[in-house]
Amino acid sequence: MSTGNADEALKEIVELTRLYDVYGPLLSDHKKEIFESYVLDNYSLGEIAEQVSLSRQGVRDIVKRCSKELQAAEEKLGFLKKMDSITDRLEEAKEKTKDREIVDILTSVIADI
Repeated sequence: MSTGNADEALKEIVELTRLYDVYGPLLSDHKKEIFESYVLDNYSLGEIAEQVSLSRQGVRDIVKRCSKELQAAEEKLGFLKKMDSITDRLEEAKEKTKDREIVDILTSVIADI
């Protein structure tokens, strides 16, 4: 695997994880279990298939469907985009102030986002 492919795969996992953090509750429990096992816990499709008594292809289809559902939710609602925008503005405000107390408060707020 080339470094470029590994970087792209990591970016995709990070993005799916962020989407899941925000929109995961929209998925059924069955889909959540499979998605978490694959994306968050890094189990193989075969390992998950064995655990949930599905075919490897069935697990792959559910992971793909979950990914599309999470991306569609972001397209409709845009919470991640809004959170990123707010974080960027808070970082900018943090850089512009010299008041240590304000910097600490902004740092705390950014950590909570």
